[in-house]
Amino acid sequence: MAIAAASSETLALRELLSARRREFDALLAKYNASQPRLFGSVARGDAGPDSDIDIVVTMDPADGNLLMRASGLMEETRTLFGRDDIDIFPAQLLKPAISESAQEASDS
Repeated sequence: MAIAAASSETLALRELLSARRREFDALLAKYNASQPRLFGSVARGDAGPDSDIDIVVTMDPADGNLLMRASGLMEETRTLFGRDDIDIFPAQLLKPAISESAQEASDS
């Protein structure tokens, strides 16, 4: 099975994420989040001009309200990257199939 080349939009979005990785890692630590994994079009390599960036993270549920912490992380991540189309989801709140899909995408 041939693997399709990533779209130019995918490559640009991945480069954006890579360029700010240290700062993003600091935000992850601030919110006690780990294991960021892309999913959706950027992970598949078929992002288009209107694609958003979807990220799944693991968050320790013992640290309080997952949804509120994920929201704070998402807002600060959007500010960091200067984009309002970045969505962050705690893996614990996703359906298992979505979480597994994100894991598979990060492994490839």
